[in-house]
Amino acid sequence: MSDFWRFPYLVWRNGGGAFLLAFGVILIACGIPLYFLEVFIGQYSGKDVFEIWEFSPIFKGIGISIALLNLGYVSYVSTMRYWLLEYLRQSFTTDLPWTACGNTWNTNSCVVSRTLLSSTTDRDQWNSSHSFSTDVLAEEEFWQHNILSLSGGINEIGSLRWSLVLWAILLKVIVIISLLKSVKTVGKLMLLTTFFPPLLGLAMLIQATTQNGAREGLLFLFKPDFARLAESRVWMEASFMAFYALGPGWGGVIVMGSHVKFHSNCLRNVLIAIAGDVFIAVFSSVVLFSVIGVMASEMDVPVENVVKSGMSIGLVGYSRAMTYLPAPYVWAVIFFFAITIVGLDAQAVCTETVVSFLEGFGNRLGRHSHLYLVLMVNVVTLIINLPFCTQAGPYMFQLVDWYLPTWSVVMIGLLEVIAIMWFYGGDRVDCGLQSMTGRKMPHLVRLTAAYISPFLFIMLLVSSFVTYRPPKYGLYQYPGYTRVIGWVISCAVVAPIPLHVIWQFTKLKGTLKQKWKILTYPSSGWGPIERAGRLENLDRSQHRRSLVDLAYYNLTGRLRCTSNRHSEVVGLF
Repeated sequence: MSDFWRFPYLVWRNGGGAFLLAFGVILIACGIPLYFLEVFIGQYSGKDVFEIWEFSPIFKGIGISIALLNLGYVSYVSTMRYWLLEYLRQSFTTDLPWTACGNTWNTNSCVVSRTLLSSTTDRDQWNSSHSFSTDVLAEEEFWQHNILSLSGGINEIGSLRWSLVLWAILLKVIVIISLLKSVKTVGKLMLLTTFFPPLLGLAMLIQATTQNGAREGLLFLFKPDFARLAESRVWMEASFMAFYALGPGWGGVIVMGSHVKFHSNCLRNVLIAIAGDVFIAVFSSVVLFSVIGVMASEMDVPVENVVKSGMSIGLVGYSRAMTYLPAPYVWAVIFFFAITIVGLDAQAVCTETVVSFLEGFGNRLGRHSHLYLVLMVNVVTLIINLPFCTQAGPYMFQLVDWYLPTWSVVMIGLLEVIAIMWFYGGDRVDCGLQSMTGRKMPHLVRLTAAYISPFLFIMLLVSSFVTYRPPKYGLYQYPGYTRVIGWVISCAVVAPIPLHVIWQFTKLKGTLKQKWKILTYPSSGWGPIERAGRLENLDRSQHRRSLVDLAYYNLTGRLRCTSNRHSEVVGLF
């Protein structure tokens, strides 16, 4: 499921409708093809994120990068769940604490809504003499000063917030219990809570649309400013969101695909999963921006100026929307509980990806290796997560989130497409699909994956480096040294890919040509998870094709059978 705050945040930061257009293009041209290829390769082989690259061992370093990416991601992003649990804890009161000013965390700039339907809100607290340029909504002050308890900057670490540490331990225990039984257990848990957020969102949307300003918020969301499409940042962040929302490039799709039955219709499963994820992402934005439009109307400011820090737009908007409902404290408890549990699936899948990678090296741990590795990964990520539980934690969160799940994911996606479509080959993919489902790739998917996706990936990476801008938190500017830390984080994720190539060439004996053949051809351990087709697959995978042969097949879906190459090409199938 798409992150409930990230998608609206990026929409808000990149001009509303313009971002939606860019997101749609990237989704079709890059996200869907790679998602499909990852599901296929995982379902076909049943292997983990490291061993799966046996189809072209030169790319095995991608598996290491994916493990590092997930390890880093779990180590910081779970902090968002702790903040949600703080909202949940403070929702057990008839007077929701974010609906009023005058609390210990509020400042003189605090303002409340003039039109809150909640009977617990004192409408006289709105002071019409305030300067709207300096006013801060009560919901945002609650977020910044209560939930986050922000320090003055990333250099001011402040105190360790023990309530967040206790939430961290609780969530780790839940993830450990889920993974010790099976990663599928998470899916069963999700079944109980998946439908709560959309249903609550529908109630919020109905209430918000009865207020003045909802229309302006929705216009901001859907009316594109075509001039913004000329900005490379819009396209780059749309690509980041496409990868973040769907999951390709992260390894989780491969891991989950490896648990699917061999003859399951992977194309149908992919389309259903993507349709559901995109619907939730867009629908959550519709709910939020209708509420943000109401808030903008009350403050008499443009929609893009409602909140001071874009990262807060999701929780500020949802916490306000809660007050539009009868008995808002009941809805708040249900909502924050549901989205906390729903978010655990991503945390569990990322943790499982790291564990499955390590299991390939954990034979010495004996039959309890899975238990030991699950415990070890969760303890390590908990320790790494502790700095994010301090008062400077939100600044660290924003910094890591700016560099970790961005360029590195796009780079991994680019290499995956090249590895599968140009080294393994679209012909072998189609052959595997035929043995699994009885049909080949759709022509559009093959053409997009082989030609359009790599081109767009390269363009996005080049343009993002050329137009790079350092992160900031609202009006706060990060110190210069944090840029170095950020780039070290990004480079550390992808560094294993070239380093592993160098190590493999150094380890192997023979000429350069012989080493290249060994590293670019499927190994003897590669093949379908079903034993019946293994010998046939091994024989077929060793037939040689030229780059021209691959290019022709990826373009047309047909074998290039010329007279002088007939003996090589005909053996592909």
